[in-house]
Amino acid sequence: MATTFTPISAEERAKREQALVATIAHLRIENLHLDKELKCIFQRNVDGEIGEEKLAAAIDELNERRFGPLPVSGNGRP
Repeated sequence: MATTFTPISAEERAKREQALVATIAHLRIENLHLDKELKCIFQRNVDGEIGEEKLAAAIDELNERRFGPLPVSGNGRP
């Protein structure tokens, strides 16, 4: 199924790219790194293919696939 999306402005793309570069830099300071799969998800957001909601959903889906569902108690705390 082909996904259609509304193109983003050059300014918005630059803003998203700058946010991704800053995120990667902050992770490196902590000796952490984005793996290839996460970089692809974030790049889709930078390119305007997915918005913020779909970005969050894609990350949640990846985490659930990798780590399983997060158990949550009745009071909302794990």
